[in-house]
Amino acid sequence: MSKRCIAPLAACVALAVPASASAHARTPTVALDYRLVLDHASRTVPGVEVAILDGDRDLRLTVERGTVTVLGDLGEPMLRIGPDGAYANAASPTAAAAKVVSQGSGWKRVGGSSFAWHDHRLSPPPYRSVPGPAGRFAIPAIVDGRHVEFAGSFVRTVRPSPWAWLAGGVLATVVLVAAIWRRPRLRPELAIATGSLAVVAALVALVTFGAADAPNGRVAWVQIALGFGLAAAGATGLLRLHGESRTVLAGVLGVAAAVSSIGSLGVFRHSIVISLLSPALARMVATIAIATGLAAAATLFVREGRHR
Repeated sequence: MSKRCIAPLAACVALAVPASASAHARTPTVALDYRLVLDHASRTVPGVEVAILDGDRDLRLTVERGTVTVLGDLGEPMLRIGPDGAYANAASPTAAAAKVVSQGSGWKRVGGSSFAWHDHRLSPPPYRSVPGPAGRFAIPAIVDGRHVEFAGSFVRTVRPSPWAWLAGGVLATVVLVAAIWRRPRLRPELAIATGSLAVVAALVALVTFGAADAPNGRVAWVQIALGFGLAAAGATGLLRLHGESRTVLAGVLGVAAAVSSIGSLGVFRHSIVISLLSPALARMVATIAIATGLAAAATLFVREGRHR
């Protein structure tokens, strides 16, 4: 592998991985300051299961019996969901604004009996620093001729302190880079170790964020498969290459993993982490990916017998 290939390869891999992690969402939501809590009455509507998805931005209704007609901003019928499927009113301005259906006329089938959509009425209120209840949300609907509301509260949470994680990440990076700089003969082994660990951590983040922050409640299998495909290509290169080429590839993979983890920095500033992992584990994974990725990147600038 020639040195002139390093920059293009790093750019392609680094851009592909974060894109796969967030392509399924309108914005890469990994953490929040607000939790949306449904009222008890909204969670106990007979024949209807209600859930909030996609980083507290999507509402999913699963209708086992009867018919639910969701009303829009103007009180117009927006969605009709029942055991036979979900239908959107093409004449509804709210449905068109939510991109559930194209503007037009008539009812158009948009999904099955379990349907989720992005509803702006679930957007949190303007920022406030005081933790606790911060307002209400309500989405009116008609269930078998009876008017109901899928309603609840916005609850502001306390932001965590990022300084401990920042200090730990900086310390780990400095220690690893110092070891690489002072022991250039160990550069190949350290490059492979740090680069591989960074890729593994980035993959864990990709899977745990992608599965928890997927629209319609589905796992983003395509994006996850793309991430694993890129990792498999990198692993194949590490196994087939030898000498300097393998060391350089390990450093490039570390750069890609560190860059891909930049999109996860929100976990250090917000208390509610949209991941299959606990907030602490999600922050640990992000720290490992960035610290080891930067250490692997440092191996690209160290040569045995001299420092450059």
